[in-house]
Amino acid sequence: MEMLIRYTNLPQGMEQEEFKLAVANLLEDDGWLTGSGEDENGRYLEMELEDEKVNPKHCIVAVRGYLCGAGFPRDTALELAGVATNIYG
Repeated sequence: MEMLIRYTNLPQGMEQEEFKLAVANLLEDDGWLTGSGEDENGRYLEMELEDEKVNPKHCIVAVRGYLCGAGFPRDTALELAGVATNIYG
């Protein structure tokens, strides 16, 4: 299952590589990063979640918890199957 983190800015003091490493470590064996970049909607970090052996909901909840706890801006969203959901909503 593909998931994107859509964001406009990183929390103050956080570098892009630090963010990528934190998410990769959070996913461990339950997913992996597949790309990052910028498009008309802002910046994004793309990942593939393991869905054959592990329920991807656990990864989604863990990523959302990390983003909220790290202080990402209120416009940060998780996108699954083309549908974006605000991490604070």
